[in-house]
Amino acid sequence: MNTNLHDPLNKLIRLQEERLDQFLDKRRTDLAEGREPDPLGLGVLTMTVPLYCQPDSKYYLDAGLDETMRESLEQFMATQLKSGCISLVNCNIDSPPDTAFMVHLVSLVYQVAQGSGLEQIREIQNGLYTFMEKARPCLLNGGIHTPNHRWVMAGALAKMYEIFGDEAYKDRAFQFLDEGFDMTEYGEWTERSNAIYNGACAIHLYDVGVIFGYEPALEAIRKNLGMMQYMLHPDQSVATEYSGRQDLGQTMMMNDWYYVIYHLMASLDKDPVFLSMAQITEETSPQGASALIHWMLYPESMRLPDHVSVLSDSYTVLLGENNEVPVPRNIPYLGKLVQHPHGASVLRHRRGKLSVTVMAGQPELLYIQYGKARMFGLKLAAGWFGIGAVAFPTIRQTGVDRYSMNIELEGCYFNPLPREHTAGKNGIYVNMPNHLREKTNVQHLPVELDFQLLEDGLEVSVRSSAIPQIYLQAVCMFDPSGELSGDGLEEAAPHIKQLVHGDAVFSREGDCIRVSSGAKQHKDISMRNEKVNRDALNVTMNYVTPTDVTIRFQVYESEGGDRS
Repeated sequence: MNTNLHDPLNKLIRLQEERLDQFLDKRRTDLAEGREPDPLGLGVLTMTVPLYCQPDSKYYLDAGLDETMRESLEQFMATQLKSGCISLVNCNIDSPPDTAFMVHLVSLVYQVAQGSGLEQIREIQNGLYTFMEKARPCLLNGGIHTPNHRWVMAGALAKMYEIFGDEAYKDRAFQFLDEGFDMTEYGEWTERSNAIYNGACAIHLYDVGVIFGYEPALEAIRKNLGMMQYMLHPDQSVATEYSGRQDLGQTMMMNDWYYVIYHLMASLDKDPVFLSMAQITEETSPQGASALIHWMLYPESMRLPDHVSVLSDSYTVLLGENNEVPVPRNIPYLGKLVQHPHGASVLRHRRGKLSVTVMAGQPELLYIQYGKARMFGLKLAAGWFGIGAVAFPTIRQTGVDRYSMNIELEGCYFNPLPREHTAGKNGIYVNMPNHLREKTNVQHLPVELDFQLLEDGLEVSVRSSAIPQIYLQAVCMFDPSGELSGDGLEEAAPHIKQLVHGDAVFSREGDCIRVSSGAKQHKDISMRNEKVNRDALNVTMNYVTPTDVTIRFQVYESEGGDRS
């Protein structure tokens, strides 16, 4: 048995053995004490099959796993519908894309069993093969409903082609691939999901690139993985503050998909950035079953060349400069708004423990992290026809470490409709062609934000002077696991403190973000239609136009006294 703890494969074997030990111990305890044990299924097979087939594992050919694997296979097979699909039971029913996720993983576990040549695993191997056979009509005819599903489907079809050799799988994969990749010039996918779906696209497109010899798939991976070097916070968590998917605002590390794809691409390209990112995944990712499976199937492709980290924690990059995305400008806003829209400008600024993200296209326009202290977002809300927080269409660089966001908001009222447009509507407003109403009392409110990046934080200048007596409010949303202090903080409402004068300091474990300075030019607790983040410590500052103020965010460590 290989016991070299510095060998990556051996390390992964030991990790999976520990996880399987814990799972089996808990299952035995639950059964003995009359509790319903955790369900069996494909997840258990991904733990047990690789260890059962791995000569360096203590579970190699362990007869004690036979019943668990058989029950897991039986329960997993029972989830497959007559269509060949499975359901994501809390969301997607009779789902081809969820089946594609599953088939891709099934194919890998199947190949581990097949590659072992063990007669003892043949029943499990045959069952997995049968699952893939039954999934054929699902994958060849089924559709998708999110952009990344196309690449997941293509990856699953590539694995099916590799195993079955049926050209129909390749043809179907290229029906999706021929749509072209939904990626910006700097490597960002439509869904802008740095913690989840970037990795999903990459791991599935790798198989597309290798199995079909399709170089554009590998180029798409390279662009996205290259962008990701700018998307890590000081604790190596992923920038999720502008995601368009369920990882939005979550604190997440790079997952096993990242672990695998950075190792595969670093080995393929010998790219020093990929090598360095792979090294980070070795420290932060879960390194679960997928990691072990890929090391068993592709040991040479997973092995990293010797390298020294080349990643910098001091950079400023503006991605998507001048990209204009749709945001509410004309109130009432009659167009379709895409939340966290594709290609919206993102400014990333790192100085060691300081991490700043400025974001166009969404109301949460600024994220700051210093060590363990985090401000989830800064919003600028306006008392302007119920707009709530303002989103800006783009970010532009205006000088050295200086950037701006601008918008001209329109507000108006509407004239009566001619009789021919209201006839037969019975006076019901929502049934009338209200988009045809002529505007009256049209007004325009320019709002400008300037950002000056600093070594110890940044300054945000807020300017709006065209119309007097308009209420504005800055809302800072801090991590609830930290603490707020400041003589000028007043309780305004549950989850809301107003900074009426002076400074507020947010601190967590010695890392601090100071906000300067407070203002209470009006008494409103929040702007109409502004959604309060009840999962945050909210600090507000109130202004009345004409406004020309600068909010300073200064970061420091509390040890050593006041750093003002």
